[in-house]
Amino acid sequence: MTKEKTNHATADERFDTYLERLRSIVEKMEQGTVTLEESLRLFEEGIGVSRNLFGILNSVEGRVEELLNTMEKIPFDKEQG
Repeated sequence: MTKEKTNHATADERFDTYLERLRSIVEKMEQGTVTLEESLRLFEEGIGVSRNLFGILNSVEGRVEELLNTMEKIPFDKEQG
């Protein structure tokens, strides 16, 4: 497996892990059974997890834009597509 594929798998795994953690935090807070202090701690953690998720999404968006720019350089026969 190439380094690029390894990095993609790692980013995918991290994204899934962060998303699951964020869902767990939201569920706990929605139950309304945690103390104010615990709610604040969960909220802070959720903000950090959200930042991580947005970082991964921004990275993916950059890769998609690079691929689209590459596609613009490839000759395309309109009769075939």
